[in-house]
Amino acid sequence: MPKTEEQHEIEDVIAEETSRGTRHPVKAITRGRRRKIKQLADMLADQACDERAFLAAIRGYGLQEGTDGFYQAMKLWRTRHGKT
Repeated sequence: MPKTEEQHEIEDVIAEETSRGTRHPVKAITRGRRRKIKQLADMLADQACDERAFLAAIRGYGLQEGTDGFYQAMKLWRTRHGKT
């Protein structure tokens, strides 16, 4: 069963708190971005992924329609999945 966003946030806080005093705290925002990027990569690799789900995911990542990053992500998806 996939973890919820709340579970990921709790893990981030625990990782940050347990690292205090011994080394630099783990940056929760970096871990969150890494998870989202992996999700996007998994969606690109999944042939069953539809364009609407991918659009929702890249918008959730923060890419706005009309930006270069948005168009690059869609170009990658269409290259991998073909136009729909």
